[in-house]
Amino acid sequence: MKVNLTHGAIDLAQGKLLSLDAAAGWSLQVSDGSVWVTSPDMPGDHFLHGGTSLKLDGSRRVVVEALQDSHIRLVTRRQRAATPARDATESFSACAA
Repeated sequence: MKVNLTHGAIDLAQGKLLSLDAAAGWSLQVSDGSVWVTSPDMPGDHFLHGGTSLKLDGSRRVVVEALQDSHIRLVTRRQRAATPARDATESFSACAA
């Protein structure tokens, strides 16, 4: 399934995967739940839970798996600087499985 995340928010059910291509310059924020994040461009795997985030700078391809039902948000540098974040208009393409 191809997902266009204009505002970057997505609900990811437990066990579901999200594959992010061209992820460099984005941050992954976890509002609720917990996720596992891996990329060949990042040292080690990352486990994030509600209220935490991870900058994906330098990461071209990232895989996210929901360890429990999770609400995540993909945010650009411009969105991180904007208040509120939803004012930014960049979009992101992702594949969810």
